[in-house]
Amino acid sequence: MLQRMAEHYQYVDLYKKAAKEQDPILRLAYIAAFVVAGFSTNPLRVTKYFNPVIGETFEFIDNELEFRYFGEQVSLQPEVCAFYVEGEGFNLHGNTNTSSVFSMNSIEFTPIGRTFIKLLDFGDEISYTQPSAVVRNIIYGAMHIDTAGNSEITNHTTGDSIELKFYDEGKPKSTDVGIVEGFIKDLDGEIKAKLKGNRTTHFDLIYNNTTITLWKANTTKESEDIQDKKYFFSEYAINLNNDNEAFLRSLPKTDCRLRKDMRLLEKQMFDESEKEREKILSKQNKVLDELKKQKKIYKPVYFLESYDDVTGELVYNYSRDYWKDKSENNFSHLADIY
Repeated sequence: MLQRMAEHYQYVDLYKKAAKEQDPILRLAYIAAFVVAGFSTNPLRVTKYFNPVIGETFEFIDNELEFRYFGEQVSLQPEVCAFYVEGEGFNLHGNTNTSSVFSMNSIEFTPIGRTFIKLLDFGDEISYTQPSAVVRNIIYGAMHIDTAGNSEITNHTTGDSIELKFYDEGKPKSTDVGIVEGFIKDLDGEIKAKLKGNRTTHFDLIYNNTTITLWKANTTKESEDIQDKKYFFSEYAINLNNDNEAFLRSLPKTDCRLRKDMRLLEKQMFDESEKEREKILSKQNKVLDELKKQKKIYKPVYFLESYDDVTGELVYNYSRDYWKDKSENNFSHLADIY
């Protein structure tokens, strides 16, 4: 799951454009485009990811796209990963806290936590919520992921805001899938621009009588059969799990790429993988039982649970510099979770 969140940042150029854009309307439009782009990863990616154990971490540096990402599993009940990302002209933090509802043939996951972004050159503080992910046909039919509901994007510095509507499949017309629409409004509620597109292909801004394509999805020429054999992982997603030995030696012992159960599963050693998974979970349960006996709660290493000054919501603020610790090879404070 920690890696899954990092996948969205293959579209980090949208943040970089927002960080340089003089027009506040366009700045907010680029943020909206990033929100939409995050839902373009294949809707057939329905295989279950590995649940991180508490204290698990993941780092990723993309020198080509010029950003770095860090995530930590900060809670188990509910399951929450917190993450921090920084690049040229921006930084952000967020978490994966969600609620879920089961209905006849689907499960709907609704994100609770906001993502908070700072555009450093302009002093903009922006936050956004996300729509729901709906896993359809979990009992019968072809299982796939739909996206539905609203995303609220607010520039708390300028007062500009967006409400994006993600339409359920089959809406507005019976054949439609992935339609997204919205408006950018100023502090007084006046409409300044229109947004429309499709979360699977593109996203446009209609502004000053001009249509600007803000984002196009990365595509593959591979057949669906080939993609299926790769579990619908893109090349970008696969590279997040790089197992280069020299690189792995540079990681802290909590990084998810060091999980033996995952590596064994990759080699199709299913029984051995399950035994290793049981060891890891047993170790985690002992730690949680000890905390319960002492009437303590788990405290994340790199994030601090608090309440946001602007929205009043529960957040996980990035509170200790992981990259400084890495440069000093200072990871002795991390637990031996595996």
